[in-house]
Amino acid sequence: MSGQLLLKITSDSGYIRIISKNQGDVSVQTILLKLLLGHCWWEGAPVVETIFNLIEESIKKTMMDVYKYNNLTINYDYRTNDLLEIASRVEMYINSINVDGMEVDVTGRYILLEGDDNRGFWQKTFGFRRKIQENVYKEL
Repeated sequence: MSGQLLLKITSDSGYIRIISKNQGDVSVQTILLKLLLGHCWWEGAPVVETIFNLIEESIKKTMMDVYKYNNLTINYDYRTNDLLEIASRVEMYINSINVDGMEVDVTGRYILLEGDDNRGFWQKTFGFRRKIQENVYKEL
């Protein structure tokens, strides 16, 4: 590989955009959050896990569009303010992405998903006991 692989993640209130670049080649994937939330509600799918999977697959696809690789690994941490099913705040931090053993330069490593906190008084009071902080390492 003669150039440097770059990955940029940007977000706004309605979307997450994943951009990969290798020399002059660029690939862009946009995740529309309202459409995704509607799909999860309709299918009864878990929202946070679906968003994580879609981010991973979008990274995989954009990287493949700009550089044909054999092995992609992603390492990220996530934290919630309660159980995944009722959390109103989910933070995702991408530690590293490697393609065929080479480190990808990542901009926008931190993704925050935040919504209305509909938990009751007791759930908010004791939510600190159910907080989740985990590391995910995957080969895609």
